Amino acid sequence: MGEILGLGLSHYPGPMVPVKYWPAMLSRNVEHGRIKKDLFDDKSRWPAEMRAEWGNDEGQTAAKEHRRRLMAGYQRLSDELNAFKPDLVLIWGDDQYENFKSDCVPAFCVGIYDHVVSKPYDGGFIPFKTQENEWGVPGDTELHIDGHYEGARGLAQNLIETGFDVAYSRTVRHPAGLAHSFNNTVVYLDYERKGFKYPIIPFHVNCYGNQLVNNSARTQGEGRNEITPSGPSPQRCFDIGRATARYFANSPWRVALIGSASWSHASLTAKHGKLYPDMAADRRRYEELRDGRFSDWGKITQAEMDDSGQHEVLNWICLAGAMSELGQKCEVVDFVETYVFNSAKCFAVFQPNQTSKAAV
Repeated sequence: MGEILGLGLSHYPGPMVPVKYWPAMLSRNVEHGRIKKDLFDDKSRWPAEMRAEWGNDEGQTAAKEHRRRLMAGYQRLSDELNAFKPDLVLIWGDDQYENFKSDCVPAFCVGIYDHVVSKPYDGGFIPFKTQENEWGVPGDTELHIDGHYEGARGLAQNLIETGFDVAYSRTVRHPAGLAHSFNNTVVYLDYERKGFKYPIIPFHVNCYGNQLVNNSARTQGEGRNEITPSGPSPQRCFDIGRATARYFANSPWRVALIGSASWSHASLTAKHGKLYPDMAADRRRYEELRDGRFSDWGKITQAEMDDSGQHEVLNWICLAGAMSELGQKCEVVDFVETYVFNSAKCFAVFQPNQTSKAAV
């Protein structure tokens, strides 16, 4: 019977670039037309907490502290992963108009790969207005990532047989290889670039749904102001997480299941002028996670997700479904609030449970 470790983290692009550039995302969003210039310029219209975080140095002090906590979170999860020594790592992440474009946007897609060559180091020039990366390596530096063909193929087949009509992919077409949600997750769990040891299964979830073209494609200079169909519902994500856990609990492998996403995104929170995220909604999610009530996350409505800008939480809801199926308890490593750096970030560990429901 398989043994399973659960991890939750963020793939926020900040740690890909030097921290001095992190506050630039706000002004970049003004340039992209996400934030109205008058709202950005008039700091009296900002929440008091946001003004305090911005401080008198345009967020530089806050950025350093934000980075410190993120790096501590990634280090803890990396330590847990290396101590567990998985046979494979499955990552629930989202493709933001990178490999899946207007010709086809699947609700779910399992990446069935032997090996993928990615190029994630080309700097954060889209959100951060720089082409400098944190390591000072050339932007075309390759990141070689092994896949787990047998596990991915078996999972996709099992999901189809049990009522989940998932797509699958055998190749990538994005210049950077995998979508940044997967690339960044691998990079952050091997931040010193010693070599990521574990084959992965990238499991795409169409988190952005009705904002995919309006938000992601327009940022890349494509598309138009268009509201597209929704992504999969929270309930469907929860259920597919449960089914994934059942499959791997009855497999011969040690498996790490990772939900990769920040929570409410300022860039998706229309009610706040896309200036700052919905911290009240994120605090509710944090309290539910902390208190072991994440088994209710499948009951969150699509309207709630859209209102709060928590679109990417669907990746965590897949993880929540898996951990609920297995009966694994959550340790919240850190919950990092922010008004300035686009999104709250959470780090969590779900230790293996030898007496999980799926394994008995």
